[in-house]
Amino acid sequence: IMKTGIYLTLLLIIGFLSANAQKPIKLTEESVKFGSTMCPGVWVDIPEVDLETIRKSWTKVIEKGTKSKAVVAGNEISIFGAIIKDVSESPINIFSAVLGQDTIVRLFTALELSRDQFTDVNSKEHEQLKSILKQFAKEQYTEVAEKQLSAEESKLKDLEKELSSLRKDKEKFDKEIQSANSSISEENYKIATTQKEMAVTDATLDAKSSDLSTVEDGDAKKAIKSEVKTLQKKKKSHLNDISSSENKISKYNNVIQDNNNNISVNLRKQEEISNKINAQKLEVSKYTNKLKTIETY
Repeated sequence: IMKTGIYLTLLLIIGFLSANAQKPIKLTEESVKFGSTMCPGVWVDIPEVDLETIRKSWTKVIEKGTKSKAVVAGNEISIFGAIIKDVSESPINIFSAVLGQDTIVRLFTALELSRDQFTDVNSKEHEQLKSILKQFAKEQYTEVAEKQLSAEESKLKDLEKELSSLRKDKEKFDKEIQSANSSISEENYKIATTQKEMAVTDATLDAKSSDLSTVEDGDAKKAIKSEVKTLQKKKKSHLNDISSSENKISKYNNVIQDNNNNISVNLRKQEEISNKINAQKLEVSKYTNKLKTIETY
């Protein structure tokens, strides 16, 4: 129990540290050169995402609402005549770049409102650009966190199923022990009943054997011999019945022993899985909190 407590405490600490290590969505203003033009825009740092996923997803975003197609050249994405009504009623040009950096993907975007005229810092259009990038990053990061949470919940569900299966197995072992004990009681009753019957048979056999020694040869003696033979067969049958019951009892005792061994193993496994479930619940809680944190960005 002490080891389990220490184990769970360590998991809590690790979970706490992992939660604190969660990276935020970060916006940075900078100018990036596209061709011979310096384009002032905004970088957004998106944690834990795949670069190719961001490239494809952002391309879909900037192509939405227009017949224009984005041009993808390496890490650069550009589109001419994009329609983003939250920024401008008129078509605009968008210059973007994606870079993979450690555990984040950096997405840069500059908006050209008219020829060589980009959004100015603190302008309505610039703030709207930042809002669009932040919302995009949040959606992408949320999708990652949801998949992570779903994976952890699936692990928890599998563990709970395993524990449920172990409990059902134990119930089966208990029922088999109960059934074996009941059968042993029945066989003991049969033995006791047979022993009483055999005692009567033995007494009758002794009496007939005594009669046999005193009766002269003849029909009467033949009749007694026949009775003695019948009684001896009856006694043998009693002994066979007792032996059969004793063999059955031995088998039932083996069943009980085997199931007790199975229960010991089962209970150890249940404890192991229960500890894993407790640990996995902490993981689910960690990723649930992570998702909630992202939703506040």
